[in-house]
Amino acid sequence: MKIVFVLLLIIALLACGCLGSHECPARPVRTGAATIAAPVTPTGATPDLTGSWTGPMQGYDEGTGFSDYAGFKAVMNVSGQHGRIFAGRIVFTANGTETSTGFAGVIGRDGRTLSIAEKDGGYCTGEIVGPDEIDLTYLQDGSPYSVAIDTWKRV
Repeated sequence: MKIVFVLLLIIALLACGCLGSHECPARPVRTGAATIAAPVTPTGATPDLTGSWTGPMQGYDEGTGFSDYAGFKAVMNVSGQHGRIFAGRIVFTANGTETSTGFAGVIGRDGRTLSIAEKDGGYCTGEIVGPDEIDLTYLQDGSPYSVAIDTWKRV
């Protein structure tokens, strides 16, 4: 029964086309009487994310609650990039203790959206806001679960 539902859902989505201009960047956007093309990153214009990134975080951790992570520092070091795929380490410092974890990520075809998987668990989605700014949303399931919003700036 689930398979039939999923197939019907897929067929319906294909028949309707994209659900919105932000999900289909090549689809024209209608504004009033004029139609304009939605922005698309030109071929070969993949942003270079290599380098160090840091910035403030806000989040929620099971058992702790809401936090702005005062006294906590994180630095994302993107050490390598091949096309839209990049990798590196995130270094966390809290109370003088430093830990790190590896990660790998991918830049979406639009040249703006990001998806990242961390080695020790957890995922990020987000977008490149500008050449030196990234906005990420972190998700960790299981126990304890947590979420965070990271605003990274290139250092």
